[in-house]
Amino acid sequence: MVRPAKLSHKVYQEIAGLIDAGEFPEGLKLPTEIELSQQFGVSRSVIRRVMEQLRDNGRIETIRGSGSFVIKGRAGENVVQTPLGPIHDFQITGMSDVLKCHEARMLFEGEMAALAAQRWEPSDMEAMEAALAQIVKDGPHSLGTVEDDLDFHRAIMKASKNEFAVAIFEAIQPQILIGINLVRGLYNLLPNVAVEKGLKEHRHVLEAIRSRDPELAREAMRGHITFFEDDIRSKAKIGL
Repeated sequence: MVRPAKLSHKVYQEIAGLIDAGEFPEGLKLPTEIELSQQFGVSRSVIRRVMEQLRDNGRIETIRGSGSFVIKGRAGENVVQTPLGPIHDFQITGMSDVLKCHEARMLFEGEMAALAAQRWEPSDMEAMEAALAQIVKDGPHSLGTVEDDLDFHRAIMKASKNEFAVAIFEAIQPQILIGINLVRGLYNLLPNVAVEKGLKEHRHVLEAIRSRDPELAREAMRGHITFFEDDIRSKAKIGL
């Protein structure tokens, strides 16, 4: 009989491998303990030990009442390297922490959108347009994937011509991804509203930047992120 400790180590290695390979990408909400136990053919107690180890090693973050999310990037992925510090020390343990992240994003990304409106070059506009096109690649009512959404915001950051802002954006992706995934969980309950409002907000941000109006771009981005924040507050109220 295989000892529980060996089983948990084996399952840990398998899940960590899936994270590193991108099969479980950063920001993904992991299956429940029951689903994981069925998937790997082990008891829930083994899965519970595995989840504890993944949390201890900084591979996942668990939010009470919402689930566990992958927060560690893929092995060998070419990302902006930033030193460890307060951003990495900030732990999301509940909805209030997600809301703090969104409040900061509203201010930060609003200002970067204003700079992008002033500084974009033709190649930047092409990148932002391509990112928006990717979001709707599956049809005019598509919201795209989480990565598509991130690429749109990343393109705006790059258009600001502020490399430090880009580095900050990459550094806070684990927190951003958890927030996005929580919102998308709510969108599953209200798909029509999500598609209409979410896509409209993306287009409004792009058109504001295209018009080279920094005030309009700032307000458009703040409104876009505030929309997400309102959804998270609604989710918190209904106890999802």
